[in-house]
Amino acid sequence: MTVYYGVRHHSPACAYFVEEFLSRAKPDVLLIEGPADLSGLIPQLCSPEVELPAAILAYTESTPVHTLLYPMAVFSPEYAAMRWAVRNGVEVRFCDLPSYCVLSTISDKSEESQESGSPSIYERLESAAGMDNSSFWEYCFEQCESFDDLTAAVENYGRELRNFSEIAPHDLLREAYMRRIINECESAHPDGNIAVITGAFHTAGLKDVPYTERDKELTEHLTSVSSKATLMPYSYFLLSRRSGYGAGCKAPGYNELLWNCRRSGDIRESSAEYLASIAAYQREHGYCCSTAEVIEAKRLADTLATMRGGKLPNLADLRDAAVTCLGHGSFSEISVACADIEIGTKIGSMPEGAVCTSVQEDFARQLKELKLQKYRKMSAEELSLDLRENLRVKSEKAAFLDLERSFFLHRLSFLKVSFCTQKPRPQDNATWAELWELRWTPQAEIEIVEASLKGDTIEQAAANAVSLKLSSADSVTDTAELLDAAFECGLTECVKTAVSSVQRQTSECSSAAEIGKALGTLSGILRFGSIRRLDAGDIPELMEKLFLRFCLCIPAGISCDKIAADQLSEAVSAVNDACIAHDFLDGTRFTNLLLDIADSNAASPFLSGFCCGILMERGLISTEKLSELISRKLSPGFAADGALWFEGFSKKNRRALISRLSVWEKLCSFTAELSDEDFKPVLVCLRRAFSEYTPAEKSDIAENIGEALGISKHAAAEYVNASLSTDEQQSINELDDFDFGDI
Repeated sequence: MTVYYGVRHHSPACAYFVEEFLSRAKPDVLLIEGPADLSGLIPQLCSPEVELPAAILAYTESTPVHTLLYPMAVFSPEYAAMRWAVRNGVEVRFCDLPSYCVLSTISDKSEESQESGSPSIYERLESAAGMDNSSFWEYCFEQCESFDDLTAAVENYGRELRNFSEIAPHDLLREAYMRRIINECESAHPDGNIAVITGAFHTAGLKDVPYTERDKELTEHLTSVSSKATLMPYSYFLLSRRSGYGAGCKAPGYNELLWNCRRSGDIRESSAEYLASIAAYQREHGYCCSTAEVIEAKRLADTLATMRGGKLPNLADLRDAAVTCLGHGSFSEISVACADIEIGTKIGSMPEGAVCTSVQEDFARQLKELKLQKYRKMSAEELSLDLRENLRVKSEKAAFLDLERSFFLHRLSFLKVSFCTQKPRPQDNATWAELWELRWTPQAEIEIVEASLKGDTIEQAAANAVSLKLSSADSVTDTAELLDAAFECGLTECVKTAVSSVQRQTSECSSAAEIGKALGTLSGILRFGSIRRLDAGDIPELMEKLFLRFCLCIPAGISCDKIAADQLSEAVSAVNDACIAHDFLDGTRFTNLLLDIADSNAASPFLSGFCCGILMERGLISTEKLSELISRKLSPGFAADGALWFEGFSKKNRRALISRLSVWEKLCSFTAELSDEDFKPVLVCLRRAFSEYTPAEKSDIAENIGEALGISKHAAAEYVNASLSTDEQQSINELDDFDFGDI
């Protein structure tokens, strides 16, 4: 005999009464809605060491990776049924479409087609009932106090859902497949009892519906894709509808509260439990919340339930009562408490050996070895690393613990696993320091599973990911950045491969901007690489080749527009820093190159000024030559070029620039001789140049200009900080119509 039990996913009432259903049915085989090919994971999922929420994750073995999730909580009726079967030694299997079939149908087109503007059957049901679907379900089903009442109500609910909805082709295929599995099971156990647990909607399409030839035709040739499956921890947030999970419940934390009250023997205690939990949270976080207010909230919730047609308060009644009595009329006062009680921050966990991919196991092992297990939680927490050897410990492993942590986190970051995010270095000059923010989410677990397509361990997956990108990198800059990534990840073989790639691409590259940036990247590796205990190998020799290539290529590109000049200035800055840091680079040659560009009339004014600024910053230009360049470049006859030159010039060493009164005297003289029309492009450049200066630096500049104009410091400061007059503001507004061109 085959008996059916319709459920609503994640319903505490359905989960509670499923045991009575199974005790009455005494099945020899239990079939549950779920991917038929993944029944082997049921014993692991029901292991006492597994802490729910948890999920079965199915995923494709090729990119782009598509995934399917089957999440469970302690209050999920399917999970309660599995636990009963395992506990009683009853054969239990899934009976829905195999995961490989469902995964094969997933595509961008099908995902887009799920977005529909028409109201769902549930929304129409809400409208007809005059309440939201959660309230309707809780009043009419969740508050049932007997097995017979609930099963009758749920069966009728599923039947009416089908009567008022258009059944999708995919659901028809699913039900045909489930009927096939049920038929096969009945054939294998002609004298046995079979229990079938599915969603109420599907139960109405299975119960008393025979398996037909049409069902056989539909299910004989299912599409498929190569896939795998694993178990993973889940969270209450992702189980909720807020995460976008279609079968999610409105409030998983509240559902667990209902479940616990059911298990303790009285569903009526749920109202007091909810309100007391809100009050306790408020008190723990410094808010006043008296016992009398809780009592009044309970009375109000009971009254609201009676007015709205419920036997007991539902979540909406309790929330309204809590806002009125505990939040003193303001939801914002208790909003965090409500989120904590209703959604919750609970995260499941898996014992060692429960997960099914080697990358997951490696991740868990390394968390333990690197003492990072405490960071596997939903709340974000910072981790500071000191990559230097710790001389206060005895073992080498402990001495370089933070360095190994850094390798591990950089590998995860390169694999785009969202468990870790690197933050700006806590100290600019502390090359041995790193700051990370760690936060575990089920999404991170999915990303770890996806990484299994690249290798069997985190290190192997990261190495393969770097190698794959190296094979497609088409610029020396990109390849140098991948070399840097390999260095940060501690991937020795990838470092060697990347060095060879940079060498090959350097000989083919003629872009000074790319070569300069690549040289800067390699310089950083060489300067900071020793802290990572990796052999720099051929990097110094490679840097010399890059430097020579840069010096040969840049003269051909200095006559360029502002955008290209910006890129070249970044490259020049990187090469300048490298020359300062490494004696093996020909500093004299670079200085002469800077002087040539600074003195050139053909070079971009911005780039020319930038090179002049570097020379002034390093004291490599004489006072006479600097004065001559300033006088020549800030010529009224070439207003726009002069302004661009000054913008580039002011990018370097602001303090040295501010302290030179002669520069500001020349700038004042330059601007004073301009016509109104010539002044507009100059103003644009000057405003852009000074936009990055701090208020203190601007104040010092104002004092210099005041002195150049014979105005006292106090008067200059007052003038600079004064509001614009109407005419001045009008002049500024006119810039909205100005043609900026190449400036």
